[in-house]
Amino acid sequence: MRSHSCNVLLVMIACFTIFAKNGCSRSAQVGPLMTRKRALSPGSKLVSSNTLQKMPAREELPLHGAAITGESGIRYLDVPDKSFSDKKQYRSLVLPNGLHALLISDPTERTQVARNTTVAEEEDHSEDGASVTSATEEPSDSEDEDDGSEAEDDGAGEKLAAAALSIGVGSFSDPRPVQGLAHFLEHMIFMGSKKYPTENEYDAYISKCGGFDNAVTDLEETTFYFEIDEEYLDGALDRFSSLFASPLMLRDSICRERDAVESEFQTNINSFSSMREQLMGSLGREEHPSSLFSWGNLRTLKDNVTDDELHKILHQFQKRHYSAHRMHFAVQARMSLDELEQLTVKYLSSIPSNNLPADDFSAFNELNAFKPDFFNKVYYVKPKSNICRLDVTWCLPPSIEDYKVKPVDYLSYLLGYEGKHSLTSYLRNRTLALDVQTGASYGFEKNSLFTLFAVSVTMTDKGLENVEEILKAIYSYMRLLKETGPVEWLFDELKEIEDTSFRYRKEKEASDNVEELVVNMRYYPSKDIITGSELYYHYDANEIRKVIDNLNKPNFNIMISSSKPYNGIVYDRKEKWFGTEYAERDMPLEWKNLWSSASSIPELKLQERNQYISSDFTIFAKQQDAPLIPVFPEKIMDRKNCELWYRQDGKFNLPTSLMYFYFISPLPMHDPECATLTSLYTAMLKFQIAEDLYPATVAGLNYEIYASEKGIILKVDGYNQKLPIIVDEITRAMRDFNKNINADVFDVIKKKLAKAYYNEIIKASKLSRDFRLKVVQENFWTTLERFNALKNLTIDALSDFSVRYFHQVKIQSLIQGNTRKQDALDVMSKMLTNLAPGEILNKSLTESRAREIPLGNNYLTVKSFRENDVNTVTTTFYQAGPVTPSINAQLELMVMLIEEPLFDILRTKEQLGYDVSVTIRDNFGILGYSVTIHSQEDKFTYQHIDDRIEDFNGRFVQILNDMPEEDFQLVKSSLLKRKQIIDTDLKSEMNRNWAEITTEEYIFNRNKLEMEHIERLDKQNIIDFYNQLVFDNQHRRKFSVQVIGCSEKSILCNGEVSEKDEETEIEDLDKEFTIHYLTTDKVGRNYVTDIERFGKALNVYPVTKIQFS
Repeated sequence: MRSHSCNVLLVMIACFTIFAKNGCSRSAQVGPLMTRKRALSPGSKLVSSNTLQKMPAREELPLHGAAITGESGIRYLDVPDKSFSDKKQYRSLVLPNGLHALLISDPTERTQVARNTTVAEEEDHSEDGASVTSATEEPSDSEDEDDGSEAEDDGAGEKLAAAALSIGVGSFSDPRPVQGLAHFLEHMIFMGSKKYPTENEYDAYISKCGGFDNAVTDLEETTFYFEIDEEYLDGALDRFSSLFASPLMLRDSICRERDAVESEFQTNINSFSSMREQLMGSLGREEHPSSLFSWGNLRTLKDNVTDDELHKILHQFQKRHYSAHRMHFAVQARMSLDELEQLTVKYLSSIPSNNLPADDFSAFNELNAFKPDFFNKVYYVKPKSNICRLDVTWCLPPSIEDYKVKPVDYLSYLLGYEGKHSLTSYLRNRTLALDVQTGASYGFEKNSLFTLFAVSVTMTDKGLENVEEILKAIYSYMRLLKETGPVEWLFDELKEIEDTSFRYRKEKEASDNVEELVVNMRYYPSKDIITGSELYYHYDANEIRKVIDNLNKPNFNIMISSSKPYNGIVYDRKEKWFGTEYAERDMPLEWKNLWSSASSIPELKLQERNQYISSDFTIFAKQQDAPLIPVFPEKIMDRKNCELWYRQDGKFNLPTSLMYFYFISPLPMHDPECATLTSLYTAMLKFQIAEDLYPATVAGLNYEIYASEKGIILKVDGYNQKLPIIVDEITRAMRDFNKNINADVFDVIKKKLAKAYYNEIIKASKLSRDFRLKVVQENFWTTLERFNALKNLTIDALSDFSVRYFHQVKIQSLIQGNTRKQDALDVMSKMLTNLAPGEILNKSLTESRAREIPLGNNYLTVKSFRENDVNTVTTTFYQAGPVTPSINAQLELMVMLIEEPLFDILRTKEQLGYDVSVTIRDNFGILGYSVTIHSQEDKFTYQHIDDRIEDFNGRFVQILNDMPEEDFQLVKSSLLKRKQIIDTDLKSEMNRNWAEITTEEYIFNRNKLEMEHIERLDKQNIIDFYNQLVFDNQHRRKFSVQVIGCSEKSILCNGEVSEKDEETEIEDLDKEFTIHYLTTDKVGRNYVTDIERFGKALNVYPVTKIQFS
């Protein structure tokens, strides 16, 4: 149903992609989870949870094989098997109160010294299975000291500790009179404990100590987690555990925090995945848990229940379900297993256990989950964004004990394959579809009661007009699976791919690791906690055949989601909670007949053997003749049309490499048309290569191609043996672009791009970002400008552009990993041969510059383009000026100090909005910071939001003045520790170095140099800097961008559609958006009434780079 999305402040937003680059199996795809939104501390790394598909939980799932009980009453379970490359040690145990804990000891030394040495040692080439080892064994070559040198020796050695707690209760247990209670409880747990009664004590401590925290509510579990500097893990666990041992959940907090739940719901009310999921739930039987409204809002938490009743029910629910024996806990740090055990016993033992069983859902299953009409009707849905999709969904038995075979995953892999002869290829080649996703994702689609296996097709206009052709192809493929049956060599090939991936898996961030494993603990025996979600253990034709048989039964649901009504269908129904408009009709007889008469289609076949699977995993840094590895990347090729930076890995010792290329051209910055053509080119290119290169992505060779500000970016990563082949094939496709261009495909891709632009334009958050950058950055083209430019672009224009583009190009590139120097040079040489790029004659045409915001208070206030949306986004930006080491250091520390009081005052206490955040802004060397609040206009006006931000500015000065020196030093120390965090994987190191190259600053030891300036700061420095930036009229450069939502919960805002709204989205793609500017008569404010004219009148800063002395 929902899947966690990390709450981070994006410094750069990459251009969207038309097609998924790696497989379309739904097993790796997840929708939005309900989370308690928190921003990461400044300086923290951009992380994304990649929680893999889990099997549905069952309370009686065995935790272990033979447990050993110690004198203290602690039961020690089987040690989990782990990856051959995993250096961490694990211990699995159960405390006397029943809490299951997983201890993860990271043996990385706290201080690592850079070395320029290599160790001659042969790589073990064993290919037997996945090279799974016990977590207490010492693999022969994965525990060695690092060879080569660190990527940066600036105090390297710091790592973050992390912990997660998962409780075996979720929204399935909501009482019907108070739906959303489990989600609401997740929010309320943070509101203080008996030991630490201050409402934001836990949050404040985590933030001051350089960490972040979050929580996620799903259908059958609720998970809380945090990440923090290791030094403060003890204090964090003390505060964290007390929230579960003795939460306060005071009535005053309850009355305020339910507003946060309402705000979260309103923020997601336009999400297609959330809308569709709730609609699917509403089609279930009323008594079934899946029919519950799991988000919760003011209707369920206020209007339907009194405050006294809610207070009572909340505490009863917590005492009933938040019991230690239903909890799983995971903690990771650079401490010994014994030390981690002592901490766990010390703090987690205090959580009480009631030993009550979980709610009994045994009466519910896949047979009674949905109403009978679910399988006999066709549902036509009107999304709130421009979407055209067909979903064919089977309701299968739950997958509880099949994780060792994973038949659903195996069949999802076959159905979602995108290579030659696949279902996707068949539909794309006929321009009926752009994308096919298959399988079931964890949550609403895959739980302990049923599995919803879906084939989801993103249709073209032609596909919408020929739904029966798509259905015929789907049915035919199901027949193919039935006739062919399980194929052992295909299973073995998939198993080999996953085995290799697991053997050479990269290290995860600590927070990601504990968040994933703590959920796994509920689904797998102790020995399989790590491997259970990732490996195919053995082949079982009978298990696979059972699922194939179920998929060949005519018990499926058809849902068509399109803003252009299918065959003039009138949407005459409305879902209760999200207000989703839909229609329910009998399934056409001809569609039923298609199923019964389905026969084989010659073009549809199972895939052939994968030629991209790697076989050589030699680690070059371990060979006897390996060269010395430099500390930083070195430029090994420097020409007028290219530069190649390179560094061989000697730290992570995995058979993988990353290769990044930036094809910089003057064209994208020239005008919106060229910028749009760049995006259109990359979308078409991906379409052209998707079928041929899909087997490579399955085999662990990944690629990304997208348009950026200065041109096209190509990123490839994976096993190094065959990675150069991918680069060569992609660049040859770039060269031969016009040979493969197709008018029908052009029309489809153009329409898809227009829909994507349209969907971005109507989002208040995207519009706010676009308008801010349109003013702040020179030659920035908004999505609205691209949308308008796209209308007039032709296939001839694209063809001409693809040739002109490489007439003047500078290729910036970086290759790192298990690649030898000569191999890197060969990759670049082949690329130059394929593309023959000409040099850029005037470099100034590719230089990015920022504009100076005028002194005073500047406002850009516009109405949202989505008229029936109450959501307002306010971003208040304060420009500091050209970057210097001192200004940068002051901004970083200042923003870190702002974060917690901002969240506590404006979000928790004043409840202005669900998402309240602060971040540093760096616009091509011109610094500043911004405060962003996502609010609802029918609750607080945009004027009120602006007033509260200004009020906070004054309060923050007082907070700083009153802050004890030890608290200030704690925050400062946490920031310094953040600068010392080592890269946990090669990609993190690569991305850090890549940023230095693309900005042309080349300060690869940036963190060390920045630390020197942070060290010099004291509290008065920050107070003076803040006062100058925010209050000094001689320096204050405020720019507030407000995108205003619907101000009243009118009929329109509640989802009723006007006559204009009945127009199709296809027609809307040709519409002209008009910006509606708003002004007030408040003194001292400069309101922008023409964004283009205002921006062009501003002073432009020269090209600015930071200079360290």
